[in-house]
Amino acid sequence: MSENLGPIHYMMYEKIKFQDKITNYLLDGDTSKVDKINKAVSTDPLEDLIDQENIHGWLDSKIDVVENRLNYALNNSENTKEKLYEFGKINAQGKDFSNFNSVFTDLNMLLLDGMPCDRGLAAQIDNNGDLYLITNNNLHSKYESQTINPEDSKDNVCQGGHNHDHHESFEISNNDNINLNDEKSNYHDYRYAFLKGYFADSPYDVEMINGINFRIFPKN
Repeated sequence: MSENLGPIHYMMYEKIKFQDKITNYLLDGDTSKVDKINKAVSTDPLEDLIDQENIHGWLDSKIDVVENRLNYALNNSENTKEKLYEFGKINAQGKDFSNFNSVFTDLNMLLLDGMPCDRGLAAQIDNNGDLYLITNNNLHSKYESQTINPEDSKDNVCQGGHNHDHHESFEISNNDNINLNDEKSNYHDYRYAFLKGYFADSPYDVEMINGINFRIFPKN
């Protein structure tokens, strides 16, 4: 259990809320049907909502909510990849593309891959200076086959001590060894569409590698 709210918790809340923005966009603002499955996460201030005695479990349960809702939207929207491409372009407007640190700082607030201690997503720069978004654990696939009950996640805890001011999953690593898992993932196909839109008008291009990873590199 977590005793105090820290910056990481607020960042996670923003990432969680953004997933519902994707759902809303894909469903053209009509979320009446998905609301009956899982009610949207509130956008009120985090400190007014969260269970201070169970911060990790509360956030984990809200991840289940938005993942369930987004999975519904991905399966029930029309022209899904086209919309995700458009939404990527919209969310790239006014962003700083001058360096990869700025790029990842922003992208990491838009991409949700579980809690930081799940280590779902990592970022590394290779010897050529390209940025890799590496999926260590595909935390989305379980939502494709079933609706997860958010109540079941309220007892989840993060094993081991960790700092609530920052976490390595929010930083780019310069480790020379880049290990890329290989997996077929519908979710990451959709993420690819979003990323292509996000980088469409930027100095960078993006390619998918092994079905769940992405290389971001300068355009020729």
